[in-house]
Amino acid sequence: MNVEYRVLGPLEVLRDGVPVPVPAGRGRVLLATLLLRPNQFVSVDELVERLWDGEPPTVDRAHKTLQMVVRRLRLALGDANCVRTTTGGYLAEVHPDRLDLALFRNLAAEGEFAGALAHWRGPVASNVDSPHLHREDVPPLVEERLVVHGRRIDADLARGRGAELVDELRELTREHPLREGFWAQLVQALHRAGRTQEALAAYEHIRDHLADELGVEPGQPLRELHERLLDPVSRADVPRQLPVPATHFAGRDAELARLTAAARGGAAVVITAIDGTAGIGKTALAVRWTHEVAERFPDGQLYADLRGFDPSAEPADPAEVLAGFLGAFGVSGGRVPVDLPERAALYRSVVADRRVLVLLDNARDVEQVRPLLPAGRGCLAVITSRNRFTGLVVREGAVPVTLDVLDDEDAVALLTARLGADRVTAEPDAVNDLVAFCGGLPLALAVAASRAAGDPGLTLRALVDELTTAGGPMTHVEAVFATSYRVLDDDTARLFRLSGLTTGPDISLDAATALDGRRRADVRRSLQALTRMHLTTEHTPGRYAFHDLLRAYSCSLEEHDPAAVRRLLEFYLHSVDSADRLLRRGRAEIELCPLSAEVQPVLFEDRAIAAAWCETEHENLLAAVRLASDHGLHQHAWQLATVMFGYLHLRQRPSERIELYHVALAAARASGDRYAEGVTLHSLGNAYSSLGAHSEASEAYAEALRVREEIDHLHGIAVTLDQWAINHALSGDLESAKALHERAVAKRREQGSPTGLATALNNYAMTLVALKDFETALAVNDEAHAAVVEAGMTELVASTLDTRGLLHLERGHLAEAVATFQRVLALPGSQLSYDVMAVTLENLATAHERAGRPEDAVAALKEALLIREELGNEAAAARLRARIAELS
Repeated sequence: MNVEYRVLGPLEVLRDGVPVPVPAGRGRVLLATLLLRPNQFVSVDELVERLWDGEPPTVDRAHKTLQMVVRRLRLALGDANCVRTTTGGYLAEVHPDRLDLALFRNLAAEGEFAGALAHWRGPVASNVDSPHLHREDVPPLVEERLVVHGRRIDADLARGRGAELVDELRELTREHPLREGFWAQLVQALHRAGRTQEALAAYEHIRDHLADELGVEPGQPLRELHERLLDPVSRADVPRQLPVPATHFAGRDAELARLTAAARGGAAVVITAIDGTAGIGKTALAVRWTHEVAERFPDGQLYADLRGFDPSAEPADPAEVLAGFLGAFGVSGGRVPVDLPERAALYRSVVADRRVLVLLDNARDVEQVRPLLPAGRGCLAVITSRNRFTGLVVREGAVPVTLDVLDDEDAVALLTARLGADRVTAEPDAVNDLVAFCGGLPLALAVAASRAAGDPGLTLRALVDELTTAGGPMTHVEAVFATSYRVLDDDTARLFRLSGLTTGPDISLDAATALDGRRRADVRRSLQALTRMHLTTEHTPGRYAFHDLLRAYSCSLEEHDPAAVRRLLEFYLHSVDSADRLLRRGRAEIELCPLSAEVQPVLFEDRAIAAAWCETEHENLLAAVRLASDHGLHQHAWQLATVMFGYLHLRQRPSERIELYHVALAAARASGDRYAEGVTLHSLGNAYSSLGAHSEASEAYAEALRVREEIDHLHGIAVTLDQWAINHALSGDLESAKALHERAVAKRREQGSPTGLATALNNYAMTLVALKDFETALAVNDEAHAAVVEAGMTELVASTLDTRGLLHLERGHLAEAVATFQRVLALPGSQLSYDVMAVTLENLATAHERAGRPEDAVAALKEALLIREELGNEAAAARLRARIAELS
């Protein structure tokens, strides 16, 4: 039986995932009070004070009533009961892995801030009616959450995600206007996104607000940040992506000297290609040296694992790597070109006047690397690969550094660094034999040393004997891995084997827990054991990666566990589905593949946290779709691609969507699921349309419509007709758009969906305005607006009013148009999306321009430009800049 207790949101008790009814009133107050102090004694007197909110009846009556409340609560909880009686009081006896509050605190202490925050589902104990509890217990928890939230944002800023944090930080500063930490982070995020003037304006705002409200100046950290912004040569806010260097490093003096000499060569771009066999220490050397010279590159240090030789995953796409690099410099997704050559050109332009260090690890070939090379004279690229990049040496003047195995002296130094001088000098012959057996290969030496370090009673001679015995038909490095693998406990060994089934670049603790199927705490202990044995690396807190050789060894152990693969896919599917529900509105429901009892997906209540999780898991999610397809889990494949829509749309990645939906479409067809085929064809059409490929979009929509009509999917038919109509309108074919809109409206009437009908009518009205059929457009818009108001669909009011303003504008009724657009802009934030706001501002500017008020038009366009830049829509931003220049 699996019991969970939740207080970070509505009070809940779950038994095997099923809610256990908790008595309302004093029963909930009692349970919440105890759970907020897990495993701590709470006196009867204090509980009485809580249950009667400071106004209890007589002492005797209160104590008797408390006993009744306890009995009733225990009876309701049944075998999920956690209330224990102690002398003079009670306590809630709960395991830390069963209470969301304890999980939150433990994860935060381990630096897993995003994972910690994911346990918050809303206001603490929101369904518990107790003024005393909400006055005394809840505020400190809210403060805890804010502190962790701030630390999570600090971590994201350190990863170069400033542009992505602006929306979240604006909301946080609105909610907490006197919290200087969030203001400092907003200033940093704006500056890193290239919006320094807005950053300075944000500082001025908080400074004035503090003066008005408290009569004080901002604290020293915020003042120092402001001073750095005023300094035009400030280099404080730059991407710093280099991995943490290895704790134990020995030798390589000649190679380090060669790298240092190459960096002083004075060429326009110095490229250092480090090649050598697997496990020879290329990455360790590159990371160590780049950290030593990082200060020479004050404008940023970029890192990418190109996965050129990963046995279970495709090499990294240079186009996707470029998108990440551009994002680190504040170039949002909408401004990133689709084509690889254009992305590479923009990247070179961004770094042209900067001094940037780029570490490209595990490169496959020259073609993968060339688009990622910086072009500035002050830049340096360091590349590691198993292959010799002769082409780079010849064409780009790369300086090759080929690694050999460690010599005996350096190998002994590495063992000494890991095991200590006493242990090494005590067995010189065994040390020599161990070095010889490992062949001077640093990875083999590191794993062998970890095996010895994990067992202080194991002599080095005994280890050598064990290795020699284990060798057999295996290579020596495999024998080293095998001896460490064989001392693992059964559960940890199984987790190591299961890792060979994954295809993403790394795995989180949550995902590993789903893959494994055991309790989270047990899986964490196994991952820590693998880390200690050097069989995996915790490259960031809570995220684990495997060296290519270790992944290949894991795969060779041939763990066939279809249930584990299914659990991993269920974790990603249900987690990203939770995120998608926050990242897009009005999505159609799909019946997801069922969730196994052992799988606990990440559930989100905060849009920014959901987006950040998707960003972190981005490559793993793409890999999961391919993994599902490869294992014949077709339902998982097409559903994963479908529920990733919100994130991919938010990050403006249409080309990636096209690739994914082709995989999803193949999976849908392989499964024979006609509903899925219609969904994926429609999604493919959306992706093509957003890319401007209107012909390809029309082909996908036509096929989607045919499939949906064959299965009589009424909602799907209406949606596809509507989106196909919009695609025609965007391509300029207004008559075809009109005919499709009429069919979409008819289907919506047949379906009986007020929201769908209002949306279809409003889209139809916009096309009618473009056709200058104003009378019909007015009638259609009237019906759409009336349906919206009657159904209470406040989120659609802005769209219908904006269309009404457009009608006035095109008819020449300029005063009415301005008044209508201003009415839209005055709507509450909950009713006005950024997209609609930007469109309305552009329309308002047009009305002002036609009325002979160019200054007002420019002011509206500048507001729209800020929004478009914030949303990352570079095409729209460029158009607005041109209009502003024309009118100024």
